[in-house]
Amino acid sequence: MPIFRLTLLALPFLELASLIMLGQHIGVGWTILWVIASGFLGLLIMQSHGGHAIQRLQQQMQRNQAPFATLRAGMWGVLAGLLLMVPGLITDAAAVPCLILALVNRGRADQPGPGEPGGPKVYRRDGETIIEGEWEEEPDPEAAPKKRIDHQ
Repeated sequence: MPIFRLTLLALPFLELASLIMLGQHIGVGWTILWVIASGFLGLLIMQSHGGHAIQRLQQQMQRNQAPFATLRAGMWGVLAGLLLMVPGLITDAAAVPCLILALVNRGRADQPGPGEPGGPKVYRRDGETIIEGEWEEEPDPEAAPKKRIDHQ
């Protein structure tokens, strides 16, 4: 736990140092533009993902579906927006994977995951995790099709 606290204390200094180095490299004006643009982008992402998540949650609750996948996608989007709103390059870099996870999970928001209400059941037996589901054998594309004669 002390490492987490030290990291939180060091983060503002690291962000400030990264902005100073960026200002030396590309100029103060471009650095200020970077901070303003990333903050504005973060605000737009938070509004988009947060608003979208609230609408999806309302729809899923009306249909009695589990909201966990929607909450997961909305959480990643809001976290990405929040990280972009904090001025600095480190939090901007940390926002990119969060945004990718938000976009990946946004497409899966309608499908409940294993163990969630409405999704496949998960249980443990003999040290193995078992996820219930249906399985269909895929036809072998190299096998010759069966010849069938239909009589009428």
